[in-house]
Amino acid sequence: MAEAEEEFRTAADLEDELSCPICLCFYSNPVSLSCQHSFCKECIQKALAAQQQAKATYSCPMCKVQLGPFLELHKNFQLCSIVEKFQTASSKGKQGKEKASPQGKETIPCDFCLEQPHTAVKTCLTCEASLCQAHLSKHNAKAAQKDHVLVDPSDNSSLQERKCGKHGKLLECYCEDDQVFVCVMCSIAGSHKGHSVISLKEEYDKELVVLSHTVKLMQENKSAMNKTLGELKKSENQLQLNKKTLNAQLSNLFKEIKAQVDQKEKQILADIQSSEKKQLSEIATLKKQTEKKRDEAEKGLQDLQMLRAQTDPFHFLREFKLAQDRINNQDFRTDSMEVLALQLDQATIADVRRWTQQYISNLDSQMQEVHRQFINQTQRNRAAPYSRDDLLYQVFLLQSEWGMAAIFPHSVSPLTASQWLRHPPHYTAKLAIHVDVRCSLLSFSYSHEVMLTNRVKYFYCLALYASENTEVTSD
Repeated sequence: MAEAEEEFRTAADLEDELSCPICLCFYSNPVSLSCQHSFCKECIQKALAAQQQAKATYSCPMCKVQLGPFLELHKNFQLCSIVEKFQTASSKGKQGKEKASPQGKETIPCDFCLEQPHTAVKTCLTCEASLCQAHLSKHNAKAAQKDHVLVDPSDNSSLQERKCGKHGKLLECYCEDDQVFVCVMCSIAGSHKGHSVISLKEEYDKELVVLSHTVKLMQENKSAMNKTLGELKKSENQLQLNKKTLNAQLSNLFKEIKAQVDQKEKQILADIQSSEKKQLSEIATLKKQTEKKRDEAEKGLQDLQMLRAQTDPFHFLREFKLAQDRINNQDFRTDSMEVLALQLDQATIADVRRWTQQYISNLDSQMQEVHRQFINQTQRNRAAPYSRDDLLYQVFLLQSEWGMAAIFPHSVSPLTASQWLRHPPHYTAKLAIHVDVRCSLLSFSYSHEVMLTNRVKYFYCLALYASENTEVTSD
């Protein structure tokens, strides 16, 4: 025994050494850091990614040593091999134990086999003995033993649990008043004398009905939860679709707004550039005309300067006369163009900014409304507060197709278990009451004889009676 415990502790310690300190499972694709600590590759990548997202310096999750900005994850081949071998050995050990004990239960030997006892298949609580298949057949063949209580193979400690601690007799009865197991002596001369005592089989059959309806109720609850999960999944998909649709629509809307603003900017700048080009052309024409007149004036001036050197009066007068005629026929007037300094005045800028702010404000109001609709698109249907009485109420109502008991949690005068047991099983009253909780229906019917179909041993309960053959009428 001590060796087995030591072996178990050793295996457990080794399993801890071969487990990732992050996920606490066996290493999967182990890698080592520069500090020599090892982790599952996926685990350490997630941990480092979290550090990166938090804008923290990379560090070992175990020793907190700084790892630097550039990381290298080296696969630990030796550790990987050790983990694989340990898992293989553990798997073989479990398979060997399962072969030695297929059902994982202690084998109970037959008490009547003298040599090499066979495995018991049943235990007789009356005889307090375990029997193999052969001795069980002989046991059941005897008429006096046909009423003995047979259970699955049990050891002596299990048998003692089924005995009355006071009388040492088999606990084969059930006290409905105190809801405890009792022996025959307890019901005849013991503390449970005068109580409503039934056999375990009767109580078993009654509770089995409750169990069946409880299972049915839980199955309905499970189905309802699965349906709710399906609806939640559908809502999740619809929510994601709504977000995708809104994102696309809003993106297109703002693209249109930006495109219109950009187009208007290009148009205004193009108009200004066109006006500038036209006005520059006019200035260029004036410059060309003025330059031509300047050249002509320069030439005339040079001719006049040359006449100063003429000493022959005849030639001087003749040439000067010709020069004067040329000068008089020329137009030396010039047109000029003045360009004033131009920029947007502060009033215009203020007006544009005010109009833009008003537009943005109106746009923001519209977008806030869209956001509000997105927030309010979900409508949560909250379940009513859970109460254990809800489960009991439904279970009791479902115990019979045609009769039921109702629970009144706020009753000021609760009924005790003994009061319930004093209800006779049949009544001669001609009125039957029917309650259908699911349909919120209370109905009454006529009958010559009604029978108590449920006796619920809980406080705050009142009995409802119904006959087996009644026609339910309702308003």
